[in-house]
Amino acid sequence: MNLCALPNPMVPRSPGRAIASILLGLALLSPLAVRADDIVLGLTKGDVQVLTAGRAQPVPVRKGQALRSGDRVYTGGDGWTVMLMPDGSRVVLTANSEFMVRSHDAKRRKGTFALLGGMLRAIISASSVSPANYRFNTLTAVAGVRGTDFSMINRGQANVFFGNNGKVEVQGLNTAIRPLTAATVVQTTRGELPTQPISVEPNSRLAEAQTLLNAVTEQAPASWVEAGKLPEIVARWNITYSRYLADAGRHDEALHVLQVALDLTDAVEIQVDARLERGAVLSRDPGGANAALKEYEKVLDSPVVGPQRETALYMMGMGYFQLKQPVEAQSRLRQYLSDYPEGRYKERVETLLRTIKGVAP
Repeated sequence: MNLCALPNPMVPRSPGRAIASILLGLALLSPLAVRADDIVLGLTKGDVQVLTAGRAQPVPVRKGQALRSGDRVYTGGDGWTVMLMPDGSRVVLTANSEFMVRSHDAKRRKGTFALLGGMLRAIISASSVSPANYRFNTLTAVAGVRGTDFSMINRGQANVFFGNNGKVEVQGLNTAIRPLTAATVVQTTRGELPTQPISVEPNSRLAEAQTLLNAVTEQAPASWVEAGKLPEIVARWNITYSRYLADAGRHDEALHVLQVALDLTDAVEIQVDARLERGAVLSRDPGGANAALKEYEKVLDSPVVGPQRETALYMMGMGYFQLKQPVEAQSRLRQYLSDYPEGRYKERVETLLRTIKGVAP
């Protein structure tokens, strides 16, 4: 299964800040030296292994096996397992995932867990007498959970949270909290402030993703091929949604969801489409012109030779022209006419070349 935001996206994140964010994330995931109370593995299918705290190699699991703090559960390409808590709560782990029990106190209904990659669904029993207080961490996000039903996808630095029932408090690393409720999605990457809750509209690609994720956490599917497409489905939806955000003047949010798309999948077509959209958003602000050029350059450096490359080449010429860099503009515009003599932007390119002083088309 392929499981593969910035406060001011016009200014690149410093390497020091990025490293600090990762170190903070690692600190959140560091296991505590206490025993987990009564978390056991229930129904298990396919390749599922446990790496016991202090051991060097994981071993196949057995039904009813208890988990201790620091234990990690790994699922292979066909792996699926349910972790049961004494309060009736359960966590379902899908294929190609890694999960860690950091701490758990059954009497206080308190615990900290980590999804280190993959997908899970947490169904936490509600109780007005003794409400749960669970936290699900990744390297770059934290979800605070009481009585609720939610699912999450983690790949690298990207996190996508789907609300099924109840409320979850989602935050990046030291950021404000965003509420995740039923039929909404919250996303974040690189430790940044999560998106505002996004409604899951019926019959949308986002609804398709949520339905599929819920299905594979209800029971193990016969094949994991479709579930493996979930990150790409969300990433493709993000690209479309970013246009709405950009048109609404919500440029930072548009750049954020596009970065989530980039971090969710390595699919080349999605990568170049997201880069083009980021370039278009950045180009709307004069201060983002150079950053936009870098996005277009990455498209040209990719193996894609389709219409995305043509658009990126034209936009680079236009960008240099707007920055009053005629030499660079001329170079890219002439390259465009050479590569696409009958291209979609031919007339515009010829007009730009005539406009550049001292340059004949």
